[in-house]
Formats: sequence, structure tokens, C-alpha cells
Amino acid sequence: MSGRESWVAIVAEFERSELTQEGFARRRGIPVTTLRTWIYKLRRERKASVSLVPVRVVASTAPAARGATAAGGELEIELKTGVRLRLSTAVDPDYVAALAQRLG
Repeated sequence: MSGRESWVAIVAEFERSELTQEGFARRRGIPVTTLRTWIYKLRRERKASVSLVPVRVVASTAPAARGATAAGGELEIELKTGVRLRLSTAVDPDYVAALAQRLG
């Protein structure tokens, strides 16, 4: 495993843990500053890898769809992983972007 792959695994382990950065670093025997550096680098990479693509919205003739539109509508997002999210159009766009980024 390369150094980067190792750090990806360590940061993932930290994010799953309920420990503080200091506590996790102490338990793993690594400098907290190094852990913070890798957390920062990997989170920036994740943020940069999320991109929005243009979409075209077409009205549906289905009664259920017309009812959903009247009630505020729904938004469906398919992530690179194949996971589909269905959210109300009333949801804050910044929240949707953060959620999509987190779920990758």
C-alpha cells in the first residue's frame, strides 16, 4: 500500500471513529499535525471532485408527477457510485451539494 493509500485508510478510520483528532492521533501513535494535513488534503480533493452537470427538466404528464410538482416537487440526483437521491426541491441547494459530496 502506498503512502497516500495508507493515509486514505487512516483518515477514513478517523472519520468513522468518535475520537477527536488529538485522541485518534495519540492512539495511532502519529503526529496530530500530520493527521490534520491529510484530512485537509483529502477533503479538498473530495470537494474538488464534486461537479454539477447541466440538466434539462421536462414536464411529466403523469398525474402523480403533477401532484408532486404542486406540492413542491422532487429532485433526483444520481451519484457516480450509482446511488440515487430523491429530495424535495424545497431542500437548500447548499445542503444538497454537501450531501452529494459526502456520499460521493
